[in-house]
Amino acid sequence: MADESANWTLVIHGGAGAMRDMGAAKEAKLHAGLVAALRVGGDGLRRGEGALWAVEAAVAAMERSGHFNAGRGSCLNEAGAIEVDAAVMSGDDRSIGAIGAVPRLTNGVRLAARLRRGSPHCLLVGAGALTAGEDLPDFTAEQSPPTPQRRTRWQQMMEKAKDGKPPLADLGGTHDEGDTVGAVAIDQAGHLAVAVSTGGLWLKTPGRVGDSPLAGAGFWAEDGVVAVCATGTGELIIRAGLCAEVRASMLAGATVKQAAADALDRMTAQFGLGAAGLIAIGPSGDIATPFHTAGMGRGYVSNRQPTPTTSIWPDERGKR
Repeated sequence: MADESANWTLVIHGGAGAMRDMGAAKEAKLHAGLVAALRVGGDGLRRGEGALWAVEAAVAAMERSGHFNAGRGSCLNEAGAIEVDAAVMSGDDRSIGAIGAVPRLTNGVRLAARLRRGSPHCLLVGAGALTAGEDLPDFTAEQSPPTPQRRTRWQQMMEKAKDGKPPLADLGGTHDEGDTVGAVAIDQAGHLAVAVSTGGLWLKTPGRVGDSPLAGAGFWAEDGVVAVCATGTGELIIRAGLCAEVRASMLAGATVKQAAADALDRMTAQFGLGAAGLIAIGPSGDIATPFHTAGMGRGYVSNRQPTPTTSIWPDERGKR
């Protein structure tokens, strides 16, 4: 039974990237997609669902929308195909379900969540992950072709790639989409959880796995410490151990805002590129959403602020 006085919070992101030329129509779609995800996840937390339920539901909504680089809206690899990475982690027992480079799948977070409950393994990749999912009674793989917009974008990028593939830093979020989608939450019982999903980099080599399904790089959730997920250029996030850096700072006594900001600053100092963002929740419900990119779609909802609030740009006041 829901406790009307209990605290809960959900924070989500729709990717960080070079989104200066997004345009008003696409910006509106991004805000709408974030609001829809916050509503489904927030409504669950309000009625007493757990943090893990909420983050899975919020990410699944963004996968279905087609407005993000996840699920239906995934970027395409060099062969013009969708390959997705996704993960979930429960803070109470640190159980993990993760998938990498799974072909054609559009509900990656659902498969990751079912594998967390039904598989002895933390991470499965490729077609083997789909095969394992087929043996689970409560999972049905959803597959859909790339959206027409993504197919057109792929053709444009392949034409440009004839002169050489762009560097990694230019293959993430562009003017018409974000990057990884993710969610972190704390529920009425104080449990933390995280979920992430992505189509990865444009024109990535088939079989490439980014940071999103790698614990300590793209995500982490631990009750009493932090729930955090990253977005940006996966190869740099992996090398930085970005979410592990946030966890270490929290264990050393930093606030969640300090821990997240310091982790991004260290990554930039190490690699010379501001190519990432983070969302995080501490054990008291404090949140952080720093990013070192032109923009990052983000939003939150809580028992104290029940109306979804979303932002994209650095100094933007949240929209409600």
